[in-house]
Formats: sequence, structure tokens, C-alpha cells
Amino acid sequence: MIKIFLCDDETVILNRIKELIEKEIIIHAYDFCIEGSFDSPIALLEKMRTCKDRRNIYFLDVELKHPEYDGFLLGKEIRSMDPNATIVYITSFKDLAYKTFQYHIEAFDYIVKDEDKLKDSISECLQSITLRLQEERKDPVECYTFRSGDMIRHIPIDDILFFETSSRSHFVILHGLHQRIEFIGNLSDIEKELGKNFLKIHRSYLIAINKIDHIDLKRNIVRIGNSECAISRRMKSELLKRVNQ
Repeated sequence: MIKIFLCDDETVILNRIKELIEKEIIIHAYDFCIEGSFDSPIALLEKMRTCKDRRNIYFLDVELKHPEYDGFLLGKEIRSMDPNATIVYITSFKDLAYKTFQYHIEAFDYIVKDEDKLKDSISECLQSITLRLQEERKDPVECYTFRSGDMIRHIPIDDILFFETSSRSHFVILHGLHQRIEFIGNLSDIEKELGKNFLKIHRSYLIAINKIDHIDLKRNIVRIGNSECAISRRMKSELLKRVNQ
């Protein structure tokens, strides 16, 4: 079941949105539940830290009157904690939508605080979210998610060729089919996260086994595309074993 979080510092609007969402869940038997409604962004973030589930849905007020967080800064913090979150903004000013691009938030929808349209807007939004989730389940694209600078990146695992350590301390470089991205990371941790289809063949290289074009055991290198990755002596047998599986 997917959890829904609400945050608006106007109690009347917060309760109204909660009521409308609860009715839609009952009417359409959505696989959603309201995990919490909060009039403070701090309270919402504290609740998130105790909730192990991710890919949640968040309805956020844009004009939060909080000294640390407006809706956009809250959305940015949520995105860092829950990279695959569905974020919906509730706002009196729909022309503020452009700000989500400045904060790299990728909001799913914007709902205007208009009582005459609020019910229909929430109903349509929940229907759209449900359809998107159904499509994702039909043809899921597995991604590797990480932070690069101020951005959260989602790279399809099938697009990754290999990782290598950077000349910058504590940084690694992802080499993909279409891009090269440097970010803070550790090859051993990435290998554990990505699983059996990736192998750390050298202290400086973690490769996608299915992307290998050629293995040169005399030179102790693997060729992937136009790149060559070194193989350590102790990893030769494991590499051959994994390739031949």
C-alpha cells in the first residue's frame, strides 16, 4: 500500500484535502492510505525518517509560512530522502510552477486552492497517479538512483557500462551509454547495491558484466565500448566464472 503525506499550515484547507482524498480512496478502492497530515514541514520530515517505505505520495502547500521551509524547499528535502516520490503541490498561484525546475523537484501536478474545483482536481490527480503506477508495474525500468551535486539522478541500470574511481578523493565516475557523471560514492557500496550483474574487477573499476565486448587476459584488461578497464590478478577467475554463467 502506498502512503500519502499531507502538509499545509492552514488547518481548514489541510482537513479539507484530507477529507477529499479519503473519500476518493474509498470510492475507487485505491491502494493508498493517508499516513499523516501535518501543519509543519518539520513534523512531516520527522515522520518520514521513521517510515521505511519509499515511493510515497506527498501533497504539499507551496506557501508554507515556516522559517526554514517553503513548499519548494520541503519538496527538495523530500526528493533527497525519497527519490521516487510523487510530489503534488497545492497552491494559490499556479504560475509558481516554474520554480520546481529551479529546485529540480519534478512535481507530478499542481492543484489550485479553488473550492469549486478542488474536489475534481484531486480526483483527477489520484486517477493520473494510479494510471502511472499501473504503467510502471507493467513495464518497470530499474534505475540506479544517486545524488550528483544538487540533483537526484535516476539512470536506467541497463544504460550503465561501468564505474571507475575518480582522481578526486571519494568520487566515482559513472560511464553510461549516453553520459558520464561524477558523484560522491564508493565502488564496493555500489556493487552491493546493484547486485550480481556488476563485478568489481579492480580497485578502480566496477563493470556491468553484460556490457563486456572483449577480455584480454594477456594485457589484463576488459574492453567495454571504446574504454579499457584493468583486471586485478585475483579477480580473473571470478570474472571468467561470472561471464560463463
